Amino acid sequence: MSTSRIPTLFVCHGDAGGPGFHPCRRVQEALRAAGIDYDKVIAGHGSPIPFLRKGSRKELRKATGTTKLPALKLPDGTVITNSRAILAWVSKQTDLYAVSSASASD
Repeated sequence: MSTSRIPTLFVCHGDAGGPGFHPCRRVQEALRAAGIDYDKVIAGHGSPIPFLRKGSRKELRKATGTTKLPALKLPDGTVITNSRAILAWVSKQTDLYAVSSASASD
């Protein structure tokens, strides 16, 4: 169980400076645009192809249970992998915020 109160995003070495279509960059942009604070860990170095990678992803597997990037670990310990799933989670959070803000102003 995580002790952090904010999600932790595990990304590759491309980080936010990668090409616009790169999954690690897209999820960071979505989290920032939604105003969701997060901790970031650069957990992958080199190629996404296992035999071309630099170093291992043992620490990533230990932290998330997977070697897939990007991965978002929520404060309750839930891990979301696959950029589309992370983007869907971000969208849901912004929808929930919009609903709770509208309810508070009624």
